[in-house]
Amino acid sequence: MSDEQRDELQRLERRVEVLEQMMRRRAAPGAGAERPVPVPRLPTAPPATTPGLLPSRPHPRPGVQDLEQWFGQRGLLVVGVLALLAATGFFLKYAIDQGWISPPVRSLLAVVAGVGLAAWGEARIRGGMRRYGAAMIGAGGGLAYLGLWAAAGPYALIERRVGVVLLAACTVVVILLALRHEIEGLAIWALAGAYLAPILLPPLEPHPEVFLGYLEVIGLGTGLLAYTMTWRRTYDLALLGYFLLAAIGAEQALVTALGCWFLAGGALLTLHVTRRRAWPEARLGAVALAWILLALALAQIGNAGPRFGLAQAALVAVAALLWWQQLDGDPLHPVEEALLFVANPFVLIAILHPLPRLPLVVPAALAGAYLAAGWMRRAAPHLVLGFALAACALAVQASPPAVAAGWTALTLVALAAEQGAGRPGGRVASLGLAFITFPCLFGVALWSRSGAAPAFTDAWALALYGYVAGCAVAARQWSRADRGSELLWVLCGAAIFAGGSVELQRYFGRRTPLAGDLALSVFWLVYAGALVRLGFQRDRKDVRSAGLVVAAGAGLKIVLYDLSNLEALYRIASFLALALIALAVAYAYNKKARASAR
Repeated sequence: MSDEQRDELQRLERRVEVLEQMMRRRAAPGAGAERPVPVPRLPTAPPATTPGLLPSRPHPRPGVQDLEQWFGQRGLLVVGVLALLAATGFFLKYAIDQGWISPPVRSLLAVVAGVGLAAWGEARIRGGMRRYGAAMIGAGGGLAYLGLWAAAGPYALIERRVGVVLLAACTVVVILLALRHEIEGLAIWALAGAYLAPILLPPLEPHPEVFLGYLEVIGLGTGLLAYTMTWRRTYDLALLGYFLLAAIGAEQALVTALGCWFLAGGALLTLHVTRRRAWPEARLGAVALAWILLALALAQIGNAGPRFGLAQAALVAVAALLWWQQLDGDPLHPVEEALLFVANPFVLIAILHPLPRLPLVVPAALAGAYLAAGWMRRAAPHLVLGFALAACALAVQASPPAVAAGWTALTLVALAAEQGAGRPGGRVASLGLAFITFPCLFGVALWSRSGAAPAFTDAWALALYGYVAGCAVAARQWSRADRGSELLWVLCGAAIFAGGSVELQRYFGRRTPLAGDLALSVFWLVYAGALVRLGFQRDRKDVRSAGLVVAAGAGLKIVLYDLSNLEALYRIASFLALALIALAVAYAYNKKARASAR
């Protein structure tokens, strides 16, 4: 017995003696009146230190591992497992080259060694070494995998399809062990082996339909297990292999109705899983891959009767489930959900648009669905997207001037939906439609306008009048004077300025180019004067400033262009108009200054 142990034993004996004395006194008559016996403080032995050395450092807190501990526990474990598998693979290759043990014995030894190593790893897990035991199970599964691969591949002892089935069975065993011990790493290891099996043992004659069935069993089955166990990385790997291996190894099978439903099955499962699990990369990735592969498949299938209808139904099923899920809750939060919400209908339109008899039906049906959802549930995002889809339906079917006129009508309808019926989102849709109509009217529609079309009376001019009137009505009907109403007035004024310039130049320029230039200069000056007058009436400095900017532009045009290009009479008229407008505006400003000085 050491000196420290003897000292500790003596202290314990003294404490026991003091406690016995206290118990005797309490048991004696009249013990209640006695004062309690103080317990003496026993000296404690100082910590033993070695002369000449510093005290040892405290142990690190639990859960905090340094680099040495991490490398010893995990790094060397990974290196050892990989080295063991590499050694087995090299041994099999060397045995083949040297003609050693017969091929059946070689494969059997690898399988037996794998099973034994996995059993030993199972025992280590039961003994509390979870990480080490899991690595041994993974190494054992890898050895058995190599043995089965050698038997079905280089040695040709069994048929390749039987070999793939045995490899899949090995994968199932490892996954069951992963589920039993709740170790995700084992499941990932087994899933990687299952996906590699048909690649390492390709059949002599390809069977793409069988390959799709194999991927469906492995991918969707493992995905369901990963969802149950909340294994996010396992599910991501199952999803990635499900789509990519199908696109690489079964391209011909995907160009069928069955192949399209195979792709839709992965997307539908993921949409269901990620509705309960916040896995944004899986949700976005599955839907995006399904859209891309379905678009390629439908483009190759073509319009081929019932088979094509079944393939289309797969795409519609994905879009319908996503639409149904986004009816409840906020479809604009989080960001990935907002991306899917906006992209879902437009991707469907883009994929089905080139097909015959569908350009108008698809966006119109989608617009009806989203408008109905937004109206019934008072959901602003659905209502806004519904009006956007209605605008898309017009764009794919009507002429550019008719599109501009139709979008102007939708602007008023959207505003009435919120102003009159109390449906949120109507004003946002109205403002957005008014903004996109302006470039459509002065871009696409104006560019497609015929050069022989009459000014002021053709379809484009009528669309211009409708847009100006629609913006003015919407601005006046806005519930309160806020930024929305002001923006609509700005669009209205910009349309009057741009449309008037186009029509006057077109009308007078056909007579003589000089008359067209003069009419444009006069119109700009009159428009500037009208803005300044309106700014004084409304006491709006920004409106007056806009008028001055237009007047400055007109003045520069007259000085820099009209002075050198117009003839004498036209030049005189331009400068006279400039003088009259400038004097009138100056008079208005001086009058206001005099009124303010009083």
